[in-house]
Amino acid sequence: MTFRGAALLTLVTCLLAVTAAVLGRRAEAPSDPRIVATALDPLDDPRLAPYRALREARTAVDLTRLEELAFGSEAYSAYLAALELARVDTAPAGVRARALERALELRVHDPLRRAEERALRLELGELWEEAGDAPAAFAAYTAALPMGRAIAGAERTAPDRYRLAAAFQRAGMHTRALETLGELAAPSIEAPSLRALGRYEEALAAYRRWLAEVPGDPDALSGEAWCLYYLGRDAEAAATFEALGGATGSYGLGLLANRAGDATRAVELMVASGRADVLWLATGILEARDRYAEAIPVYLTLAAGGSAYADDAAFRAYVLAGRLGDEAARARARELMPHGSFFALVLGDPPAVPDPSVEAAQAGGAGPVGALPGDEMAVAEEPSAAAEALELAFALMAVNDRDAAVGELLFALRDAESAGDVAAVLDVAEALQSMDEYRQSGRAGRELLAAGVQDLRAWRLAYPPAWPETVLAAAAEAGVEPALIWAVMRQESAFSEVAVSVANAQGLMQVIPSTWDWIAEMRKEAPRDPFDVEANIRYGATYLGWLMDYWDGDVELVIASYNGGQGYVRRVFNADYVAGDKWEFYREIDRSETREYLQLVYENLAVYRTLYPALASGALADQGH
Repeated sequence: MTFRGAALLTLVTCLLAVTAAVLGRRAEAPSDPRIVATALDPLDDPRLAPYRALREARTAVDLTRLEELAFGSEAYSAYLAALELARVDTAPAGVRARALERALELRVHDPLRRAEERALRLELGELWEEAGDAPAAFAAYTAALPMGRAIAGAERTAPDRYRLAAAFQRAGMHTRALETLGELAAPSIEAPSLRALGRYEEALAAYRRWLAEVPGDPDALSGEAWCLYYLGRDAEAAATFEALGGATGSYGLGLLANRAGDATRAVELMVASGRADVLWLATGILEARDRYAEAIPVYLTLAAGGSAYADDAAFRAYVLAGRLGDEAARARARELMPHGSFFALVLGDPPAVPDPSVEAAQAGGAGPVGALPGDEMAVAEEPSAAAEALELAFALMAVNDRDAAVGELLFALRDAESAGDVAAVLDVAEALQSMDEYRQSGRAGRELLAAGVQDLRAWRLAYPPAWPETVLAAAAEAGVEPALIWAVMRQESAFSEVAVSVANAQGLMQVIPSTWDWIAEMRKEAPRDPFDVEANIRYGATYLGWLMDYWDGDVELVIASYNGGQGYVRRVFNADYVAGDKWEFYREIDRSETREYLQLVYENLAVYRTLYPALASGALADQGH
């Protein structure tokens, strides 16, 4: 049996048997409680020695031992020991603060868990403040902004108003930054905050004070130019953009030329900027004036540049070249569309996914199941570190400590990735996936694919059929394809149950509170917890089902509406310059987020359909899960 097979068998299949055996032993145990405690101590397993030591130190409130455990290794148990020490109320505040810093150092960071991170930073700030270390407290509090207690803490511990205002500005709290400054002069803080608030006259004055202090500062000069632009003082803005030069200068001058009605000069300047977003704007100027032949080479330049606009530009060049009969440009545009991209899919290409049938063909060969022919990582030595991590995770699951099991595997995954051990990454990530930890296992799979690892196992990690029973039930209830739910979930939250967006969209399917309440009303039930996995999936599926009805099953419009709202999508789709033409619709989605969202989710959907063909019938049989 391969290491992968053994590991997964240990973590999934054998777990039930071992648990049953443990429960059976308990039923037959002697009546003497001392004997029971000795015979059935769940932490007797030698693999769990650090956890036994942690339990003993916790029970005895042994600060010295907790500190030894926290700083004595890089293991997950050290992280738990550090957290434990940080929360011992009787310990000196400085000791607790250092322990919490250690926990933050060891923690597996996840940008989607920023709320948890901020809460820990807030706690750290309060500990350092209690210990009398104001600079350390201020640093921790500012890292926890914009939490209310962090604001108050930063105000208490700030060395001066300038640094406090700068901290508020970095956190996007521009009004607070200005209020903090009061009558103090700090144009490098005032100017950007005033501009962010749309107070351009005041911002302009602040930028000019900044330039008086630091002549020629590029940030100040750029800010001055844009303020003049938004104030409509075009001649002054042009002179300032000229002085600024570079890509920003060309962009600004191009906008001014377009405002003055000189489209030719505007496009020349925008192309000269070399910026992808500006090139995209230039093509829009040309198309608005029916100068399609001139737009095509700009689109092709953009398509060859590898930016976020490249795929859109290649497709648009393809469309326009076809209308104009320019077969050479049309062929070049087609060449520039990456295989598996949204537009390649629209034109009939299959997704860029290995054929799952290869897995069965490889099962009888020398390489691991799922490895593709010629894959250099297919044959690898058994990773002892990964094996130990998997064994430890199993031991922790056997004593019903799933959180610790997942934690150990997350640490092992980080170590395997740091070491560049692809085989270990695959093994550990698959174990995490088997325990419904899809966020980090999926991230690992995506990074393997990005690094060029063409292994079917990596694809299935990157595109997991997460929480299959719940998704299948929700899909059946809502009348939507299970693959669509996974495709949306992958893009919305990357399978993080605790994800919260800046717009306060919550959970796996990222539903905002107002829509959540509307869905609950539609379902004729009281709103459920948005961070409950089952509830979030069902509510998201309900909304997808409603959109499918609204758009008569047009999955592209459904996807775009899930992000941008059906009202916005309807306005664009029915506009005179689109008139229900999908190919025009792709170009005229003026919200870059919605345009990108449509493409990525549709790509996800195509991959899910290919990887798990049984999803079409709402089953997961014979899919390896």
